[in-house]
Amino acid sequence: MEHIKPPSFPGSTNRDCGALITPVPMIKYITTLLTLLAVPACAAVVREYSLNLTASYLAPNGFYREMFLVNGQHPGPLIEADEGDTISATVHNNLQVPMTIHFHGIHQLGTPWMDGAPGVSQRSIFPGESFVYNFTTVGQYGSYWYHAHVRSYYQDGIRGPVYIRPANDRPRPYDMITEGNATATSILRALESNPTPLYIMDWNKLTSDAIYYKEVTYGIDPACIFGYLINGKGRVTCPTNEAITAAGARRLETFQNATGIRSSFDSLGCLDLSAVNGYPGIDNVALEAPGFSTPCQATNTDREIFYANEADWMMFNVVNMAGGFASYLSIDGHDMWVLQVDGTFTQPQKVKQLYVGLGSRYIIAVPTVKGNGDFAIRFACSEVAQVTEQIAWLSYNAPTASQPVDYPVTSDVYQDMGGNLYDPDNTPTFNETAAAPYEESLKPPQGPAQHTIHFTLNRTAVVSFSLMDGGALMPIEMELMTPLLWADDVSHPTTVDIGIKTGDVVDLIIDNIDPVILHPMHLHGHSFWVVSESNVEHFGYSTVEEAIANGSSKINLNNPPYRDGYGAAPRGHVVFRYIADNAGAWMFHCHINMHLMTGMSAVILEDRAAIRPKIPSSVIDF
Repeated sequence: MEHIKPPSFPGSTNRDCGALITPVPMIKYITTLLTLLAVPACAAVVREYSLNLTASYLAPNGFYREMFLVNGQHPGPLIEADEGDTISATVHNNLQVPMTIHFHGIHQLGTPWMDGAPGVSQRSIFPGESFVYNFTTVGQYGSYWYHAHVRSYYQDGIRGPVYIRPANDRPRPYDMITEGNATATSILRALESNPTPLYIMDWNKLTSDAIYYKEVTYGIDPACIFGYLINGKGRVTCPTNEAITAAGARRLETFQNATGIRSSFDSLGCLDLSAVNGYPGIDNVALEAPGFSTPCQATNTDREIFYANEADWMMFNVVNMAGGFASYLSIDGHDMWVLQVDGTFTQPQKVKQLYVGLGSRYIIAVPTVKGNGDFAIRFACSEVAQVTEQIAWLSYNAPTASQPVDYPVTSDVYQDMGGNLYDPDNTPTFNETAAAPYEESLKPPQGPAQHTIHFTLNRTAVVSFSLMDGGALMPIEMELMTPLLWADDVSHPTTVDIGIKTGDVVDLIIDNIDPVILHPMHLHGHSFWVVSESNVEHFGYSTVEEAIANGSSKINLNNPPYRDGYGAAPRGHVVFRYIADNAGAWMFHCHINMHLMTGMSAVILEDRAAIRPKIPSSVIDF
């Protein structure tokens, strides 16, 4: 539940905000925020939330299992604010496991101790304890999300959305898609205040702890899921093996080219990985290893339904809250305009298929087609390891308690259950590389970086994943250690302490040497520019400047994407550039949860000496 902090003096209506506001009664604090980004004074509102974490036993896709809830629901409730507001979220841990909450994509500017990374920025919240997260949204707007950052507990249900409405003076690209139609532009501005939630999340038969113990005990990388949920709803369908094999043909070819092994799919669309996965001699069938799932059993649980209600446009807040896979999204018979990515307005792209990266967020506008009928909203797994999809419905019919018939035969379906396009030559898809910020001023700093850090993404053992050049692993026990933000001893093979100071430019060069796995990399505390990428080759240079001097065509310092998470393709590379404008200790990790849990993470220290004296004693002593 949200509470606006009671005013100490009457609120006022300000034409820059268009709403009754309550200024924070701390003049010095307001002055600090105004100085940071010249935000209108009306933005200084404290929005208070209470998040109660509990356990239950439910069946969101028709199969019962233990799961975690936030305020009695999954996904958790929306945390919303206006750009410049302060958010105060009190977390009550009524579970039997330790917990922290990470506000994914929120920079935590000036409050790195609120980042929610256990052993890095805070101590865990143990059962029966409560912790208050206070942070500003100054300079940030759009779509974010919150999730557990202890082990993989967000895949058990501790996840939910965060939405920050942009300030009125924030430039928007709406006129570009409405061609200057004032009525249509005003409709989009109205929809922007409360976009329709469209959250994709993975779901498993077992709890994340059980999956982890099976992984480390038997060497089984849990490369498959039980299925997807959309806004917490979904059902299990059981396509024929012929249909799965047809949709997964390219996956089979990719796997064979990388490993020399011809594999097959089980009834859940899970690729048989036994030749490269699991310790020798294990019972794959009894353990339900990838490729050996128990026979699929269909369910008839409700899917999510969205009603158009005669609207000319719909606006969706698309968030990938999964812990394992990226997805392909399409809406039968509809175009999608991509307007924001990772909390930044971008140059609009009109597409029929959108790649939804793990942990990433997108604001899309959909022009409606009117008439009657139901249209499938399709999320298909994009990864080699599995062919699976989940659908919701966009309905032009009157609201009803009954569910539409699954998979109607129509001529306007753009992708199959594997995300393969039926007509690729005439189906525009989202181009991540071209998703430059709409605000032209949001460009990367030119010239040489003060620091260059190289990472190598590598599967160092059957169930060990590293991003350090030497193969070092971040131990899961680090979650219970004194946080690196204020620890006296920060020496560890996965800690990067190279003297980064406030204002420095930092380049991260990431080479992925894995032949099959795309690793979605997420940086805490910052957004970054993707200044180089390739799906087929490593970077090959020690610095960006060396690449430029040697005439590399991959470097883009003019109009690169601006993200906080981005995928490094198998046998490819990415280079991220960011400004060290936020002193702290910041995690950099793969967002495939089981890879993170088995070592694929680092901590980058940034001007830690400057921030340590500012850490509240209540945080250190917690």
